[in-house]
Amino acid sequence: MKRVIIALDFDPSAQKVAEEGYALAKALKAKVTLVHVKATADYYSSLGKVVIIGFSGHLKDDTPIAPEKIDPDAISQEFLKKAMLHLADKNIEVMVANGSCADSLIDVANQLNAYMIVMGSHSRKWFENTTIGSVTQKVLLGSSIPVFVIPTN
Repeated sequence: MKRVIIALDFDPSAQKVAEEGYALAKALKAKVTLVHVKATADYYSSLGKVVIIGFSGHLKDDTPIAPEKIDPDAISQEFLKKAMLHLADKNIEVMVANGSCADSLIDVANQLNAYMIVMGSHSRKWFENTTIGSVTQKVLLGSSIPVFVIPTN
């Protein structure tokens, strides 16, 4: 069975990436694994309130939370579970990866024998940014499987 990896981050465009990636995977009759590469607690504490795909961030109000009080694993798992619920498919698998985004996505794809990686590109100047080392470029150059890039701007 084919498997499609859909990479999601905390950008508001994650909903578009999840929905379009899921539609592509279903058209290919592929299993879906949603992947979020875990960031540092400092990153999550700097976001403030995050409302994406039914996930209403780690903050209940706009009061900043100190990084030492944030559990990146729990936030990442909750985010992916909400994305799975949004897509309304109980067969979707979720995975939280560690490390650099590009390397982690490629490693997960290889580990799961994925058929394709789906990810968004946040750049407004896509060509310019991909030539100077974005995560998208690193995945495109480092992956041995197809990468489907969804422009999000």
